[in-house]
Amino acid sequence: MRAGFLDARPSRRKKPDPPAAPVSASFSRETSWRTRAPQATRAFLDAACAGFWTHGHEVVSPGPETSTSAGSENLLLLLHGRGERSAAPFAALARKLNLPHTTCLSLAGPGALPFGVPGREWFARLDRETGEDLPTQANDARRLESLASTINALDALLDRLTNTAKGGWPPDRVHVFGFSDGGTVALEVSAARVGARRLGGCAAASAAFLPERLADATRAFPFDSRAPTPVALTCGENDPVVTRVSVEETARVLRVRNPGVVAEVFVRRDGERDGENRHAAISGERETRFLMRFWGSTLGVPKTRAENLGSDVVEVLDGKVDVTKVVS
Repeated sequence: MRAGFLDARPSRRKKPDPPAAPVSASFSRETSWRTRAPQATRAFLDAACAGFWTHGHEVVSPGPETSTSAGSENLLLLLHGRGERSAAPFAALARKLNLPHTTCLSLAGPGALPFGVPGREWFARLDRETGEDLPTQANDARRLESLASTINALDALLDRLTNTAKGGWPPDRVHVFGFSDGGTVALEVSAARVGARRLGGCAAASAAFLPERLADATRAFPFDSRAPTPVALTCGENDPVVTRVSVEETARVLRVRNPGVVAEVFVRRDGERDGENRHAAISGERETRFLMRFWGSTLGVPKTRAENLGSDVVEVLDGKVDVTKVVS
């Protein structure tokens, strides 16, 4: 956890990011996730979003104190909650988190809120004619159909971002963090990615599977013994929007579907933040530490060569040992 994160005040002025390289820049195997400079990484992400996510995005490069000549080891996608107007607020959150060796891609929700209300959403929650909440019963599929459309689009973007032959990161170096409805999308996408497509991790704050999904969990999430994406969930003890029960039930469904999955739940107790029961993302020191521990155990770190560690350390590559180092 970076010093000053919890007591940092939002800056009135956004720090300018380095100028982006042209989106038309070409990428080869030599210009990969391990070797390219931050500007080239930004150009790669701009090009991917131009092709697969045109709703708005912001790229946040690793800070100078955590960047290395080896490039960015991890990619973290951030999905805001319902009602944010752009990708900017979660890009600001990424700057505060300042996760080491990690490039962050904040995405804006694909749909505008109905009835001219400013803001973006990830899937429909209101009837476009009556303005009433859409039913949560499994026999009304409108919410799930809207959610499925978003998941298909995000899957296409992830497939591009994890295509290592075209400069993408390996899937286990790509992570997702979502809040509220953005967290629901993150959970849905991550639950489907197992085995070779397994992501590095999914963190969801004040988020759960939709009630109609949980009601039909066995069919929606069939059993699968392959390596699952690890998950961390947080919630408020008395969250008025996403209940603790629904979050814990989401974790249970993930464990039943994949007995070996990491699906930890952190419950924010009453009074941890000014005595309020809030629907919030990363609210309070204990919740922050919980998420930092999760990222600390799932984010990749740069490879270190033996000569950088001292003369008594031997480097083993492809099963071969440099005998001169052993004898000396």
